[in-house]
Amino acid sequence: MELTLLVIATFLLSAAAGWLTIPRIVMISKKKKLFDELSARKSHTGAVPRLGGVSFLPAFLFSFSLAVGLRYMLGLDVAAPHEMAIPREFMFLVSGATVLFCVGLADDLAGVGYRIKFLAQLLSAALLLCSGIWIDNLDGLFGLHHVPTAVGALLTVLVVVLLTNAYNLIDGIDGLCSGLSILALFTFGVWFLTHHIYVYAMMSMAMGGVVTIFFFYNVMGHRMKIFMGDTGSLLLGFVIAFLGLKFYDLNINGEFYRIDAAPAVFLGIVFIPAFDTVRVFCVRMAAGLSPFYPDRRHIHHKLLRIGLTHLQGTLVIVVLQACFILLNFLLRNVNINLLFGINLVLGVLLIQGLNALGGRIDVSSQHIAQNRVQNNSEK
Repeated sequence: MELTLLVIATFLLSAAAGWLTIPRIVMISKKKKLFDELSARKSHTGAVPRLGGVSFLPAFLFSFSLAVGLRYMLGLDVAAPHEMAIPREFMFLVSGATVLFCVGLADDLAGVGYRIKFLAQLLSAALLLCSGIWIDNLDGLFGLHHVPTAVGALLTVLVVVLLTNAYNLIDGIDGLCSGLSILALFTFGVWFLTHHIYVYAMMSMAMGGVVTIFFFYNVMGHRMKIFMGDTGSLLLGFVIAFLGLKFYDLNINGEFYRIDAAPAVFLGIVFIPAFDTVRVFCVRMAAGLSPFYPDRRHIHHKLLRIGLTHLQGTLVIVVLQACFILLNFLLRNVNINLLFGINLVLGVLLIQGLNALGGRIDVSSQHIAQNRVQNNSEK
C-alpha cells in the first residue's frame, strides 16, 4: 500500500512541478518573443510559445529522484530482484534524454537540421543499449525467437529511433502528442504497478504528471497557450521507447510476468504514432523524396482536411489509440503473428477510410520538385 501511494505521489510531484514551471515558461517566452514559426504546414495561427517541453526533463528528474530517495529512506522493499538494474538503466536513460533535450532545445530556439537530430537520436539509442535493455528474443514474431547480439542491437536502435521520431512527428495539432503520450505512459505505469514493479511505475508517473499539466495548457490555454516543441516531443518518444522495451524485456525474459504476444502488445500501445510514421516515410520514399521531407500526409492532417477541429482530431486519434491498447491487451495471449497482423490490417483500413472521407492529399510532381528545393527541414 505504501509503495502504491508513493507511485501516486510521484505523479503529483511531477504535476506540481509542471504547474509551477509551465506558466513561467509562457511568460518568459512572450517577454523574449520566443514563438513558434508560422508556415504553410503549420495548423495554428498567431504567436504561440513553443518551449513547453523545457519543463519535462526537470520535472521528471525531480519527481522520480525524490520518490526513489524517499523509498530508500523509508526502507520500502528496495531490493526487489527485478529492480536491481535500475541505477544502471536510469543513468544511461538520463544520458540519452539529456542529449535529446539539448538538441531539441537548440532546434526550438534557433533551428537544427534533421541530420543533426537524427545523429542525436542514434547516439541516445546507443546509450540506451548500454543500459542492458535490448531486443534479444522476438518470441516467435515472423517465426523468430533468439536473435544474434548484433541483430538485436540493431533492432533496438531502430525501435528507439522510430518511436523518438514518431512522437516528434505526430506533434502537429493541439494535444495530440501529449494526449497519446499520457495514454502510453499511464498504460505502462498501470501495468508496472499492478505487477508490483514499482520503480518503473514511478518512472512512468514522473513523466506522466508534467505532461498531463502541459496538455491542459496546450489544449485549453488561451493567454497561456504553449506548444511542447522538439524539446518535449523527442524526450517523450525516447522515454516511452525505454518503458516499452522494459515492458517487453520483463515479459520475454522475466520469470514472473508473461504476455505471450508481448512484442505485438508493445506495438499496440504505441500503434498510431509508430504506424503513421512508417507509413509516411514509405510514401515519401516511394515518391523519390527524403523520409524527412516536409508535407501534410500525417493522420492528423487527414482529419483536418475532412473538417475536424484540432480538439476533435485529437480526441478521435486518442480514442482510436485507446481502442488499439484495449484490443491488444484483450488478445495478449493469442498467436503473436496473428495479433501483429490484426494491428496492421486495422491500421491500413483506418487510413483507407480517412482517404475515402476526403483526407487524401494529391501533390503534383511539379509542386514536389519545387518544394524539394525550397525545404530542407525534417518534418
